[in-house]
Amino acid sequence: MTSTNIKPVQEAASAFKSLIVDDQLAVLASFYKQIADSVPADAANALPTQDANSLVSRIQQLSPENQLSALREFLSTERRDKDATVLDPHPSKALAELVTGNDTKIPTHAYDSLNAEGKIAFWYLLAGKLGSGFVGIPNGTQLTQDATEVLTTLQSFKTDEIVSFLKLVV
Repeated sequence: MTSTNIKPVQEAASAFKSLIVDDQLAVLASFYKQIADSVPADAANALPTQDANSLVSRIQQLSPENQLSALREFLSTERRDKDATVLDPHPSKALAELVTGNDTKIPTHAYDSLNAEGKIAFWYLLAGKLGSGFVGIPNGTQLTQDATEVLTTLQSFKTDEIVSFLKLVV
């Protein structure tokens, strides 16, 4: 049986949560892309993917701006209203969505209702689609010093520590 050294995991989670949301997204995307090939098929198949897949599909139908807004909203610790919806970041477009009832918004409760493993599955499935139907990390994007430090820490973690970290941050 393996054991997880909680202190480094908690420190990494705290450092991750102190990053701005765009850096959090960049760290998650970079990390998932790095580990995607090393995740055993049986581990990936064990993830609860039904609801996560549904949410990924719903987000994939949004414009690139709305995709990014939805992902930011899912990670945002500033969110107070569990029934909030993600609207277009442009005020005139957002107003049009509200008035017309345009179905380009994702209720954040769809993400919040996923359990920890479902959220891990969501980000894993999402990372597999980055750049192909999803907004990816733009080429040439440089991680901030703090984001690079978090990513470096994650790369040193064992599998059980990675899972514990992800459960704390997603």
